[in-house]
Parts: sequence; structure tokens; C-alpha cells
Amino acid sequence: MYDRHVETVYRYVHRRCRDHGLAEDITQETFMQAIRSTDDPSSLSIGWLQTVARNRLFDVLRRETRHEAKLRLIGAGAAATEERDIAERLRVERALDVLPVHYRLVLTLHYINGLTVPAMAEELDRTVKSVEGLLTRARRDLAALLDDPDLEGGRRG
Repeated sequence: MYDRHVETVYRYVHRRCRDHGLAEDITQETFMQAIRSTDDPSSLSIGWLQTVARNRLFDVLRRETRHEAKLRLIGAGAAATEERDIAERLRVERALDVLPVHYRLVLTLHYINGLTVPAMAEELDRTVKSVEGLLTRARRDLAALLDDPDLEGGRRG
């Protein structure tokens, strides 16, 4: 089943997200779900696999959108006057402090300074693909930190 459908599922996801790493992850998660869901994975159809992949992609994109909105709060700075916005901005800043410097840099350049990926690639003297991958990994790590209820004071532990 895997050999027969992996390319189709990957292409299905990649066409929708245009992110190689994310498409690979979701494809892997889709097949893991297939293995967990039945005693006979070969009985599962490509339609079922694509539905699982689509739902997983929507979940990931929905979560990333929520975290990107939180990142944009930092750029708002003094404009964030509501107590909830200020608390959320401080939480995002604490999460950023935990991230490695190169992740902080690309997130800040992109979400606060508004640089595009090609502009960041030029600024950082890296390839566009390299910056895309770096930004994807930085978003995932930030999302994990923001989902962590134990994020306190600047260091997790």
C-alpha cells in the first residue's frame, strides 16, 4: 500500500501547501494513521488516504495561522493596549527567547520587519530554499513552545 500510494499522497499534499518538508511530514503521518486504523492497511483506498492527509494539513495550517497571528503581536508593540494582547505578546517574546538565534532571526525578519523569503535569503547570504526550510523549522519550534503550558519566564524546563 505504501509503495503504491506514497507519491500520490505526497503530491496531493505538496500541491496544497508548496512546502516539501511539511508535505513529507503529513504524508508520513497519513501512512502512520493508516497503519494504526486497520489490521489490513492494503484495504484502504487512495481516497481515504487523501482525506486523512487533507484533514491533517488543515489542522497544521490552522495552528500555524494562529501562531503567526501571535507573532504579529510583537510587531504591534506599543499598539497592543488590551491586557490580553500584552500578556500574549510577552508569552511570544518568552518563546522567542528560548529559540536558537538563527530561528529568532528569521522569524523577526519575516514577521516583524516584513521581509520576504527572497529578501531574507539575500540579507542572510543563503539560498531561498535554505531560508524556507529554516523558517519552517522556526515556525514549528515556536508553535511547539506556544502550545507548551509550561512556558514560563523565558526558559522551558
